Amino acid sequence: MRKIIAIIFCLLLTNSLVSSASEHLTDTLKKTNQYILFAKTAKIDDVFFSKNKKSKEEIVNVKISFATAESNSNAIKTAVLQGNKQYGDDNLPTISAVKILKGKYEDMKGESATKTSSLYTFTKLEFPLHLQIVTMGETLDFELLESGKWDINLNLKK
Repeated sequence: MRKIIAIIFCLLLTNSLVSSASEHLTDTLKKTNQYILFAKTAKIDDVFFSKNKKSKEEIVNVKISFATAESNSNAIKTAVLQGNKQYGDDNLPTISAVKILKGKYEDMKGESATKTSSLYTFTKLEFPLHLQIVTMGETLDFELLESGKWDINLNLKK
């Protein structure tokens, strides 16, 4: 009888852990023949993928935006990830971590695009490219299936 109770307890505990973990990510599962959006956390409002069919470059541009402007300066600001430290303007959305699940990139450069957005450029790529990007505590999980010049626009909720 104790074994049965222990098994039921373990099953209930496992089920509650799995359900609480799945609440953190919003499963969008957008799948095309060019890309797959596996998951995004709740505070990521929209993600738009576009591929330049004419360009022969292999590059990925990720633009991260949010709606509120906190900086009034016209100066060009940069934000670059080096090791585990983030350098740049605290008022702009920044990438704090990138996990490579498939493929590779060798270089990532960050800069301000507007007063409320940052642009990150990934170069020296190997496709298919499956990345998990963490920005401002939010996670985006996607895979680019075809090589080329990609633009990804990520909009964070207010």
